[in-house]
Amino acid sequence: MASDMSPTVRPDPTPPGQDRLSKAVRHKRIIAQLAASPTLRASELAVMLNVSGETIRRDLLDLHEQGLINRTYGGASRPFALEAARSDRRRVMIAEREAIAAAVSAMILPKEVLMLGGGATTYHVARFLAARNHDITVITHDFASAIALGTNSSIRVLCCAGRLHPGEGYVIGAQTIASINGYEANRAIVGATGIGARGIYDADDEAGAIYGAMIQRAAEAIVVADHSKFDQPAVAVCARWPAIDRLVTDRAPTGALAGALREAGTELIVAGP
Repeated sequence: MASDMSPTVRPDPTPPGQDRLSKAVRHKRIIAQLAASPTLRASELAVMLNVSGETIRRDLLDLHEQGLINRTYGGASRPFALEAARSDRRRVMIAEREAIAAAVSAMILPKEVLMLGGGATTYHVARFLAARNHDITVITHDFASAIALGTNSSIRVLCCAGRLHPGEGYVIGAQTIASINGYEANRAIVGATGIGARGIYDADDEAGAIYGAMIQRAAEAIVVADHSKFDQPAVAVCARWPAIDRLVTDRAPTGALAGALREAGTELIVAGP
């Protein structure tokens, strides 16, 4: 009697009449889902994409190896944002950052005292303040911003003490925070590595502490960030949205981030080119 040696045929998980999604499309949808929700379960993704659990596990492994997601037990999460070198950051999003800087410059009145954090976007703010504003005082821990502001003789520049961060060109540490705590300001203007529904983040915990201190010492807090920072968490939380008065950006956010801004009462200013 001959035994039946025919292979086992597994059913196709794709419903009749529905095309199976390509790997590239599945990957795009997984990343899009993580933009809306910080964590996802593999089982939920398998149902959403109409594929087997084995297929979704391979997809998550591929995306993890590309650095686009973090694999977790049973699913995936967004990767934490990392800060590129400052020289590299200065070469991207120039038009968007200049539009943001111009919008901030237009808000500032003579005799105001500002605190200005370090970073690529805030450097553009310093340039526009130097070109368009007068009779203001700016407290900063960032050397490049201090030099840019110093080209305008009507701007008084106060530099914070602290330990030099050679790669970023600013000072950090306990002395820097002590310097900030010795002042009061009308406005704090800070950037961020990333922004999300919970608040603003920085990849450097010491820099994040400085931005948080600036926000606490100012009557108004302004965050400047282009749209590439949306839904990008990083290791250090600088401030939650209720502590932020205005977000100046180049594109209106959507989803959970937009909802968080509305709930916190943070004013959204979208700067045109």
